[in-house]
Amino acid sequence: MFWTYAGTIGTYLIVLVVPGILIGAAAGLRGWALAGLAPSLTYMAIGVTGPWLATAGLPFTVATAASSVLLLTGLAAGARLLTLRRRRRREPVAAGTDPAAPGDPAEPPTYWSGRAHTAVAACVLAATAVSIVAVLSAAGGTTAVFQRWDTVFHANGVRYIAETGDGGLYGMATVNFYPDGAFYPNAYHLVGSLVYTLTGASIPTVLNSITVPIAGIFALSLVAVVRQFGGRAVFAGSAAIVAGSATTGAYESVSSGLLPFALGLVLTPVGVVAAQRFLKRPDLDTGMVLGLTAAGLLAAHSSALFGAILFTAPMLVQRWLRREGKVGRDLLYLAAAGVVGFIVSAPHVIGAMAFKSSGGSSVQPWVTVIPVGEALKQVATFQQILDEPQMWLTVLLVTGILGIRTLGSMRWIAAAGVGFSALFVLVASYSSLPWVITISQPWWSDRYRLMALAAIPLCLLAGHGLAELQRWLAKAFSGLAWVQVRPRVPGRIGLASAVVIVCSLATVTGGFYTNANATAVAYAYHNGPETEETEPPVSAFEVAAMLEMGRLADPGERVLNDRKDGTVWLYAISGVQAVAGHYNPGSAPPDARLLANHFREYASNPEVRAAVERLGVRHVLLGSGSITPDIPRAPGLRDLDGLPFLERVFSNPDAVIYALTK
Repeated sequence: MFWTYAGTIGTYLIVLVVPGILIGAAAGLRGWALAGLAPSLTYMAIGVTGPWLATAGLPFTVATAASSVLLLTGLAAGARLLTLRRRRRREPVAAGTDPAAPGDPAEPPTYWSGRAHTAVAACVLAATAVSIVAVLSAAGGTTAVFQRWDTVFHANGVRYIAETGDGGLYGMATVNFYPDGAFYPNAYHLVGSLVYTLTGASIPTVLNSITVPIAGIFALSLVAVVRQFGGRAVFAGSAAIVAGSATTGAYESVSSGLLPFALGLVLTPVGVVAAQRFLKRPDLDTGMVLGLTAAGLLAAHSSALFGAILFTAPMLVQRWLRREGKVGRDLLYLAAAGVVGFIVSAPHVIGAMAFKSSGGSSVQPWVTVIPVGEALKQVATFQQILDEPQMWLTVLLVTGILGIRTLGSMRWIAAAGVGFSALFVLVASYSSLPWVITISQPWWSDRYRLMALAAIPLCLLAGHGLAELQRWLAKAFSGLAWVQVRPRVPGRIGLASAVVIVCSLATVTGGFYTNANATAVAYAYHNGPETEETEPPVSAFEVAAMLEMGRLADPGERVLNDRKDGTVWLYAISGVQAVAGHYNPGSAPPDARLLANHFREYASNPEVRAAVERLGVRHVLLGSGSITPDIPRAPGLRDLDGLPFLERVFSNPDAVIYALTK
């Protein structure tokens, strides 16, 4: 089991970075920009491949996905080659040299030593390790099933794509919303389907493997931002450490079961990296990278693109105020790059517009009336769902704000922090106001999502605070007389002080808040805090019954089940379609509603028998737990024992299977 899980994680990491590195390197990306943008370019490549293949009537497979990656790599290489030829004509250089390096304006303006790069990489790995420990501790096992609301939709979607080859934006929803499906961006599921196909692991194992490094990706994205804007290596490493520690960043989104949103969130920061590179040197290669990055963010989660635009806006304002660029020219160039993104992600854009025009995107706000002071306290203490605030991160945040002057070209981050925090407070405190609902629609007017968005600039500011503490400590030691008389010591003070600061933070936070973050992530595996003592919708006995159902089911049949219990996971677990494939009762198919309310009338109701025949129902599977314990089982599925047209063929403490005998 350990090696299966390790192999699944390893496979996901390969799928996550290799396509993006191929495309990014071909487009001229190097160093931390390449590393940071690689995941978003991967999700772009895979996320647009599925819908385009579906449009062309072709299956989405490992082979077709790989072919698409190679095609995009060739296009990126072509854009890079044209860029170099254009620059050679404008700027003659010595033969055999690359005119775009090292004096390329798009590249970071400051030098990092090899030791600095190694130290920053160590910090990213440390954040990833913290993420792995937190998620594995929360799950309690490699095959643990996510218990929150939408996780079953994502699980069923991954299996659907892998088994059918349908990579379209509507198909995977047919598991529940049959026969027509519903629009949903599916880059997360397409990548998951590749991992599932390549490893043969169970769907819960695949979802867990994708979740495990989530904070590590966040750390990598923040490092790419700091590096691109000329920040110190200590700042970059500190930001990575904070990203792995802050509950309100990646972990809280996972705790709510918002798996694609969590992915989009941790990719959001790299949008500003691609934008800054393009504006520093507008050309075919940098423009293509920006367009592809935008497409990747949209494919991962539509809110990621909106968040990246908002995150980039303060950078643009600072650029214009400093007269580093002209407003009209910059907006024109950005629009041109946006055309690239639109072309690549046209199925997503068209699908989203059609979805919105049909009323499918209407937002039902999560009405909350938290006092403004309490909302400000939550955002400043990185605390929303847990009982204890992360006060040491608050200390670092305050330190970073006090040291704002030393941020230099990155002072725009403070404006982003103020703007995102204000948006969170508005939704947390005034969520019922129509204009608040309107401006927060990309995040479904959900304060949890907006807290996560605010965590992006706040983690950078807290990372800056940690770096400032290192600077002050190094300066204090460097001033000592015994240090100054030893020629080799001053050069080592910086590294030593950084190690001391990071180790101190690890000590006072109990290992970078690993236990707190594991507690938060565990909500996803318990359908809320364990202290509520509610029975999870999906138990181990129910999983066993679903696997048994896989052996009993006839080819092509749909198994009748209750929408509120864990049996909606039937398809993800066993590959057998269920009548109810999601907890969500909205837009449930008419036959599913009919059977849920009247199946007990099978012997006397011809409409029920006709629905059973249309769906090919031959078995009934009922579990015990419920996603909403206060709502009773559907009336048509109560008290089935003893009905003359059913025979109990399997049971265990949490589940029962009936066979239809007539």
